[in-house]
Amino acid sequence: MFAELLNLENNRTMRQLLQSYPHKPFNWALVPGQENSQVDYITDSIRKAVESGGIAKTYNLGGTMVGLCVVRPDQWASRELSTRTYQIDHLIATGSPETRTLIKAMLLRETMRNIIGKVCFVTQVPYTDLASINALERMGFTATQTSLVMARDLSHHQSSARPEEIYEVQQASADDVDSILQETAGQIPTGIFGWDSRLPRSTMTKVYRDWLRNYASEQGLLLAQDRGRTVGLLAERIHSDATQFLGFSVGSIALIATIPEYRNNGVASQLMADSLHQFRNQGVRLAEVVAYAADTPTVQCCQSQGFVTVESTLTMVNWRN
Repeated sequence: MFAELLNLENNRTMRQLLQSYPHKPFNWALVPGQENSQVDYITDSIRKAVESGGIAKTYNLGGTMVGLCVVRPDQWASRELSTRTYQIDHLIATGSPETRTLIKAMLLRETMRNIIGKVCFVTQVPYTDLASINALERMGFTATQTSLVMARDLSHHQSSARPEEIYEVQQASADDVDSILQETAGQIPTGIFGWDSRLPRSTMTKVYRDWLRNYASEQGLLLAQDRGRTVGLLAERIHSDATQFLGFSVGSIALIATIPEYRNNGVASQLMADSLHQFRNQGVRLAEVVAYAADTPTVQCCQSQGFVTVESTLTMVNWRN
């Protein structure tokens, strides 16, 4: 009943399973007729996961694929932790809620059994996917963070004028990150990656520094300054891989942080306005923000900039010693 998924592009039963899955990426942004392109997009992500050393495990009944679990190695997290770390990218099953939970739990058990030794498993699961949450809990996963995915269609906002500057906003270099963290490290939500929730503070600071340096090296880290003092930062990235399959690129904001004494003084709003200005100029149609559910000021800032909540996710982690 269990099998390795080897033939992706021509696997008819896999495509049927993916088409039936209600939590596909960007469901809320697609128009009728894009369903096949969306399945192609997911299939490509599975292929990349397998090629990077991941595992795609299926559960089959009567020649039909009724369950799929895809994990991929997270090389960056593995280096930071000195422990092999895997992301669970897809956990899909058909049937009644009880049947889906059972199949997903069996797939998780079989997949995790194939990875020997000390491992950390992490996943982000839609809050409405109760079968996956229940299956993950059965396998010892615990929740570390609840996030809201908020989105805005930029195609209806064509203005390319730069927003009014109250603070000085500039792109940060990797060399700037140490000084940035002195002011903003405490504003990065614990559990942002799942596996960071139990790290000592000194190790956590190093992890966040390396993470922000990655954004800075890709020219995706903005910082706001007031008379030379860093008072806020924003980490952004353009996911151009969606363009090939879905016909539009996505600009994603992973973090907005403002030091406490400058909150509610327009720092986050200006950082976000500058980010959206850059996204538009680079042809991005869809902007999304991952906001942490407990961070009410950031959620309100996103809403004031025209973002609406399209999904909520739960980050869950399993440490196997």
